[in-house]
Amino acid sequence: MIIDCDVHAEVREHADLLPYMSLAWRKHFERDEWLRAANLVSSHVRMSDAFGHAQAPAYLPVTDPGRTDLVLPPQGLAVNGWADHPAATVYLQALNSFADEHWASPSSRLAIGVSPHDRAWSAAEIRRRAGSPATGAVAMALVPEMLGSSGWDPVYDACVETGLPLVIHYSGVEGLYLGAAPLSGGVHRSALARLTLMPHLAESNVASLVLGGAFARFPGLRVLLAGFGFSWLPPMLWRLDREWRTFRADVPWVTAPPSEQVAQSFWFTSHPLGEAAGRERAAVLPPGLRSRIVFGSHFPYGADSAGQIDDRLGPGWAEQMMSNGAELFSGTARVAR
Repeated sequence: MIIDCDVHAEVREHADLLPYMSLAWRKHFERDEWLRAANLVSSHVRMSDAFGHAQAPAYLPVTDPGRTDLVLPPQGLAVNGWADHPAATVYLQALNSFADEHWASPSSRLAIGVSPHDRAWSAAEIRRRAGSPATGAVAMALVPEMLGSSGWDPVYDACVETGLPLVIHYSGVEGLYLGAAPLSGGVHRSALARLTLMPHLAESNVASLVLGGAFARFPGLRVLLAGFGFSWLPPMLWRLDREWRTFRADVPWVTAPPSEQVAQSFWFTSHPLGEAAGRERAAVLPPGLRSRIVFGSHFPYGADSAGQIDDRLGPGWAEQMMSNGAELFSGTARVAR
């Protein structure tokens, strides 16, 4: 059984979403100035050395009973760079409806796109779509407000209530567009710098979720960090545990070493496998963290294959990742073991 927790599907033409909008909003999204801006933002989702990008292949729903895909909407994630927040909500609602009609299958589970700009609508959208057999997770982009803030509680409450994991994946506009999450230290001038520093977003929000008390408020919350890799985890958690022992009085709701909470509540995708190449690097992961690494191909953008896992990380890793993926989604009872 192959469980791929990081598959991307894009709308080929933004006009394909218009039938899922009211007439007034169709007129808004048909305007050329909006289309140019949307295409510009989307071009940063895939960071490479190419100035332009060939259009991604159309996603075809999986029909193989030996495979399950978690389908993420990269165009929906890029709304973290939008200044027009009501338009972002309408766009996401249309994208979710399009995905349900065109990308779902018994083996393709959809991540509901929700807006970081409208938490009340996002919570309602989660509850509205959670009952669909096509729904497998909730996908949300990052903004400057850290994930440990209580401002996100409506979204977390809906995730826990419906049993859906929350997927955090960078959109590619972080550190580039006002409104998206900033990167470490300030404004970085190159795509290379931004891509290199994307894991810092994951590190910052792991610390924020744990130390900010999100899991004390929502013990059943499950978070998947997708696309950030995992080789940064051991040194980050070593330091987090050490500082917690010194300053634990400041966070009385954190009653155990933070690394234990991370091993209980977080999962991390394998992509990019090349970052963790070398069995000695993978070997430093303690068993608790190894059980939280799931396979994510990042298809179709520089995709890894399941066949590469054992070659890169060592024997047994592929089987472990697939088992981990099944455990992640066991709360939804929608992924076969």
